[in-house]
Amino acid sequence: MLTIAIDIPDDIAENFDTLEDLRLTLYEDFIIEQRQNGKINFGKAAELIEISYTEIFDLLGGQGLSFINSTPQELEQSYHHFNYVMGHAR
Repeated sequence: MLTIAIDIPDDIAENFDTLEDLRLTLYEDFIIEQRQNGKINFGKAAELIEISYTEIFDLLGGQGLSFINSTPQELEQSYHHFNYVMGHAR
């Protein structure tokens, strides 16, 4: 995995309790941006953030983002994945 260093202004960094909180926020925002731009699908985004497939929808909704910008193929794939997950959760 690629590691990069970025400069964060102190007054913004102070808004986070720990460096790990800041790192996680930046990482999640980057992954969500990649998802919203169609670079990765919902499943990959959830995997990278290490949350469940259904939690990615909660995360997007909590940020006021929509998942409707998906392609028809991605919605179909997501529908089948959700049915598979729900079928194995019982």
